[in-house]
Amino acid sequence: MLVTDGIHLIDGVKGAHVYLVTGSRIFLVDSGLPGQEDRILKYITNIGLDPATLEGIILTHYDVDHVGSAVKLQNVAHCPIYAHILEIPYIIGQEQRLGIKRWLPLLTRPIYGALNPPKEISPLEDGKIFEDWEIIHTPGHTPGHIVLYRNGIAIVGDLFQGGEICLAPNVFSWSLETLRESAQLVIERPLRWILPGHGPATPASNHWLDKLQKSINGKIQ
Repeated sequence: MLVTDGIHLIDGVKGAHVYLVTGSRIFLVDSGLPGQEDRILKYITNIGLDPATLEGIILTHYDVDHVGSAVKLQNVAHCPIYAHILEIPYIIGQEQRLGIKRWLPLLTRPIYGALNPPKEISPLEDGKIFEDWEIIHTPGHTPGHIVLYRNGIAIVGDLFQGGEICLAPNVFSWSLETLRESAQLVIERPLRWILPGHGPATPASNHWLDKLQKSINGKIQ
């Protein structure tokens, strides 16, 4: 489904949303649960693109529903996988996932298959990638979580949930205080669209921005 400005939300992927960014540079953001690669590749070819034109797979953070199909997509596209430098140890398995998340790959394995973690990931820090997409380090949900931002569009991973925009659930977050600080960093920017990992792609509105600001300030839960 084309959302805006050449950005597609790939239909039917299990787990977190996968976004295909097209234009002068072509790349994926996140990869869903394990076993989603065929659906993602089919969507790419159905809109007239060759998967070999992918220039990268950017992972917003380490959760299994975001990284699950990255390696098999990489094997087809022969492109780098990117993640924030602080997130890489968790993705490749050098560091144990935090909290209850350490059990999620085991819980999803009987249905979706084993998580095959990438062996090599290109590190990201704050800055630009693929011309004018800005990488914003937004820790809180995880230590190395990132948001991609360009021209009022924010691809936010699990920083926010879509629809009636709200912060990621506390139980799945590494640091609520840090999460709120990261959210503030994003909503201070001009926003036209929020493209979350879960929930619908959502046009910006004063209604949910005001409500989210109150939540960040701790006035509502």
